[in-house]
Amino acid sequence: MNRKDIEDHHSPGSSPTLTFSCYTEGHGKDFFSPNLWPERPAGMRKAFEAYYRALGGIGDELMRIFALALGIDERFFDDKITRSISHIRFNKYMAQKEAPLPGQLRAGAHTDYGTLTILYGEDRPGGLQAFSPDGEWIDVRPPPGAFVVNIGDMMARWTNDRWVSTLHRVVNPPRSEHRAERLSIAFFHQPGHDVEIRCVETCHGPGNPVRYPPVTYGDYRFGKVVSSRIEEDEA
Repeated sequence: MNRKDIEDHHSPGSSPTLTFSCYTEGHGKDFFSPNLWPERPAGMRKAFEAYYRALGGIGDELMRIFALALGIDERFFDDKITRSISHIRFNKYMAQKEAPLPGQLRAGAHTDYGTLTILYGEDRPGGLQAFSPDGEWIDVRPPPGAFVVNIGDMMARWTNDRWVSTLHRVVNPPRSEHRAERLSIAFFHQPGHDVEIRCVETCHGPGNPVRYPPVTYGDYRFGKVVSSRIEEDEA
């Protein structure tokens, strides 16, 4: 838990065989390492790994749907997500016996770095909000059993802001509901760290110049992580 956000989490990623150079060289060494698993509850690792594989498959299929929607080859993104650095995060938002500090939220406003995020969360007091095109924060209350899918920064760069990344946050429960805890599971679908993110051909042209220079995902994500740590230290 950092000093700004009021949450606790466990965040495992994939478990590749760390012999290929993409896992051990460059940013590979920053993003791939053995997962650490608690001994209890029993079966946690097995459940998380099965869920990770299932959500990874959903994310890959969504990327093919995205490609068709953008008017490019259905398999355009396949080789860019083969050695993904996707990870899953189990979030627990604790009861707030003490009132949060001014401006402190369960999770402050942010966008996600990758391609898309698949979120499953409890509909409890102190939940998810998304920032609308009209400039308002709106409550996100999916029906039971449904997922929420957020667009990430990489799709914004690939599409030249035709699709923008979703600004979102997790708010505090009202003080009358301060005992309310909340669980959510987020799957952060991401490209490989060595993949170059460059605007796709159908998203730029006369009167619509390319807004972002090409960048490898590893460089982008590493820079964002470092800058967020600096902001936390300066807070």
